[in-house]
Amino acid sequence: MNAMTLACLRRCSRAELEDLYVASRPISVPRGLFHGCFLAWLDTPGARHPVFHPLQVLGFELTPFGVDFTARRWFFFHPRLAAGRFTAEAGPSRWRDTDAVCLRYEVSRLPGPLRRVLYDEVKPLSPTLCLGLGGINAARGRGDHFFFALTA
Repeated sequence: MNAMTLACLRRCSRAELEDLYVASRPISVPRGLFHGCFLAWLDTPGARHPVFHPLQVLGFELTPFGVDFTARRWFFFHPRLAAGRFTAEAGPSRWRDTDAVCLRYEVSRLPGPLRRVLYDEVKPLSPTLCLGLGGINAARGRGDHFFFALTA
């Protein structure tokens, strides 16, 4: 089987992304700097939220973003523009029946209401490629909004 690449992920349907995300594989917290790429919206009530959806279009479809797993920070445009500190822990996914790396933002210096609403998950596919679920700190269907990729 060929190694998964960003180009392959970009060609995947939403159903194929779901299958990749729930596939059983060893999970560990990645290391290093990764750049993000929006892949697909989920068909969930939360993904269509009238406030979160436009903000997430701006933040993840239209704006370059990334994750520095070593420094444990999200960034927009450039790593020096870190926007949110997080903790990363391998464990059960909140949104799918699988294990993932869960990103929690309680340690961030962002305003309290924003810290409490942020939550993401990533599924490492290789040391240089992750498939992520982005959204908010809520249950499946309300919290899971979109798929994204991260490449080292």
